Amino acid sequence: MAEPEPPQPVPFPIRIVADPLPPLSADDGPPLPDAPSGRRNDSFYEAWDKFLAIEPKRAKTASTAARKVEEEREAVQRTPGDGLQVQENAATSWEQAAAECKAKVAAIVAECERLNQKYRDAVFDLEANSDCLQALNGRYPKAIGKIDPPPWIKRVEDIFDEPKFFIDGATATDVHQGSGGDCWFLAALMAVSAKKELIESLCVARNENVGVYGFVFYRDGGWIYEVIDDKLFMRVGDDDDLQVVRDWDKDEKQGMNLKHDGDKLKNQLQRGGEALYFSHCKSNETWLPLIEKAYAKAHGDYFAIEGGFASEGIEDLTGGVGVVLNPEDIMDKKRFWKEQLSQVNEKYLFGGGSKPTGSKGFVGSHAYAVLEAWEEGDLKLLKLRNPWGEVEWEGDWSDGSKLWTADMMTKLGHTFGDDGVFWISYKDFLKHFPSINRVRLLNNKEWQVAQQWTCVNVPWTVDYLDTKFQFTTSKQGPVVIVLSQPDDRYFYGLRGRFLCSLHFRVYKEGEEEERWIVRSMHNSGNESVFTRSVSAEIEDLPPGTYNVVFKVTAARSNALSTAEESILKYAVERKEKLLHVGRRFDFAQTKGNLRAMEEANKKQKKTERRSQQQNVFKRARKINQQEKERARRRKQRVEEAMKEKRKAYEMARRQKEKQRRERMHQRRENESTEGQADAGDEANSEANGDKATPTTESEAASPEKAENQPEPTKADTGATDEDDASEKLSKGLSKLELRGRQDSNGSGSRCVSLLDDDEYDSPLEAPEELDDDDFDWDSDLDGPVDSSDDDDDSQGRRSSSTTKNEIFADDPWNALCVLGLRVYSLKSEAKVCVIKSDNSS
Repeated sequence: MAEPEPPQPVPFPIRIVADPLPPLSADDGPPLPDAPSGRRNDSFYEAWDKFLAIEPKRAKTASTAARKVEEEREAVQRTPGDGLQVQENAATSWEQAAAECKAKVAAIVAECERLNQKYRDAVFDLEANSDCLQALNGRYPKAIGKIDPPPWIKRVEDIFDEPKFFIDGATATDVHQGSGGDCWFLAALMAVSAKKELIESLCVARNENVGVYGFVFYRDGGWIYEVIDDKLFMRVGDDDDLQVVRDWDKDEKQGMNLKHDGDKLKNQLQRGGEALYFSHCKSNETWLPLIEKAYAKAHGDYFAIEGGFASEGIEDLTGGVGVVLNPEDIMDKKRFWKEQLSQVNEKYLFGGGSKPTGSKGFVGSHAYAVLEAWEEGDLKLLKLRNPWGEVEWEGDWSDGSKLWTADMMTKLGHTFGDDGVFWISYKDFLKHFPSINRVRLLNNKEWQVAQQWTCVNVPWTVDYLDTKFQFTTSKQGPVVIVLSQPDDRYFYGLRGRFLCSLHFRVYKEGEEEERWIVRSMHNSGNESVFTRSVSAEIEDLPPGTYNVVFKVTAARSNALSTAEESILKYAVERKEKLLHVGRRFDFAQTKGNLRAMEEANKKQKKTERRSQQQNVFKRARKINQQEKERARRRKQRVEEAMKEKRKAYEMARRQKEKQRRERMHQRRENESTEGQADAGDEANSEANGDKATPTTESEAASPEKAENQPEPTKADTGATDEDDASEKLSKGLSKLELRGRQDSNGSGSRCVSLLDDDEYDSPLEAPEELDDDDFDWDSDLDGPVDSSDDDDDSQGRRSSSTTKNEIFADDPWNALCVLGLRVYSLKSEAKVCVIKSDNSS
């Protein structure tokens, strides 16, 4: 809830002005700049371990915060599942925290009395540094941000003449808001103060003489304690140079100075509750500012408790279950009054948040406490109080309203006065309060509580997760179911970029397909983006086993810093503050074993990257193999085509050789015929007595003589150059064939046959070579390499990875959420466990 401006004093003509202090150094000034951009890591423990790398081993045993983290981690390891599991009476945790707190306070008292010194809280020392006011990112509370932080600090005994922790107990009228923006917490205190046993159970140990006080608060399913000293911030310090100014000009910040006794004036302004900078009581009671200080220490600083919901504050003070209700959603207003509002201070505690605009005396966006409900006939009235201690409702039943009679004022015990207390009708309450803060009290020792914590990966797309809780009850009766996440107010600055909201449904085991039994309809606050917890109540649940399925909706703000960026940013400048905030973060997240989830995710991502690389290598190898195979097939295609061309060429050559031989044969026959004719003519010439060269038959048949005969010329034979080349080729092939046959018994020689066309493989080059482009298009050989034949699984992974990378290429989605389920059962034991599937989120 947005916090309204704290009340300002009524203007009067004389103003007291204190000289401002010198400006703060840059280290204590405005917030540090936000962290870098680019690829960002949302994990915590990787950077946190580096921050603690040089931490001595003794720190884990000497530091209370570190020791608690180690104890919680050991408890997680001892329990089944992957998170903390607890089963106990609802009051057990409070008893343990109270016992530890009392023991620590007793030890402090003994030491201080031995040394004759008052207690000084070294962890939350208001005088030592500004960490008690500033958040990790350097921000001050809103009221302080407008001025210099108050360095003026005194102990309780130096502020009050006769300080008393309680005077006749704590009451709502004791509460007055100071300059802080924690009206929601003060409204919660007023609501709790209506039950005396509740407010008294918060301060479990104290010693006013020593100045030590121990308080307990409820946090994340269990009670914790804080021990503080009695130092408090003041409005006016001893070193202030006060000026009394008349006719003060706000713009010029000047006026007419008046003479005054500075010491006397300063003494008056430094005494009593109104001298405190933050909340105070009008009387000498000190319980309010001290519990406010302890609550601020529990959260780290005063800035952390600015703005909130009264329901969450009441929950922190009582251990109950807080929800925010919208009056517009209440179907039967009479039933709501009868079953809930009329039971204020018994079964429930109530608060209310006003409208942002404010009307009829209401402060806009302000928290109020419901102190009492009264009914007579059709008249239903509620008693409320403003934490400011002033500014009241101006409608019906307000102070001075004509509806008041002496009899009604006596019945309700009401008196007029601007003390912040007023009555309002039930109808007007529903009209002017858009949010009703309700807390169901579970402090009765008959209530049992069982809880289980875990950590889940929050998917980008919203749906019910595979992880689920399961609880079992032994007896029939009322059950309150709460699904919550750690309260990030305790570790402001390390929350990271993700804000998560929760929702769940409850089913009978084995009936998940049927309609749910109940679902979460109420949030601890009325914000939709972030909910600390959601809950549901069943007044009469039969015994049995039930499944709780849930979904987590995460919203990421890139304007916020990740935990890693904050650690790196503040590790040097604000290491002590970072150490305290980090310890609280570690303690809160250890319940769900966040460290194990981050390590598992890191290992899985490493495995996925390795698998993706292997898939890339496999695809590249497969494409390379396909390229080689296609190159081989293209080469084979060319060779086959060349073989055909060579074969055709050889056939043509043979045909020409055949034709040449036929011509040679025909020529020889012609020559033979001509020879015979010449012989006849010679015989005739001999017969006729003509002379001729003697030629015998033996001489004609002799090879030697034939060889010595001159070769016939081309002109003689009529042969062409082509015939001559063919003849030489024929002779060469004949010799090659003959040599191949002769060497057929040799080693590795191949016989080349020119006679068998089917087996012909010419060793000679064809008259021309073929290129791959000489063929028609073949998609199998000439198209691009297709890797679509990968297996479906790898294809699906690649598709999923590609889609994710397109959306979160530079900044991956990495949302984790620690959450726990608490089941409260009346007079019945309950058991809770978490169930995760193999591929659960």
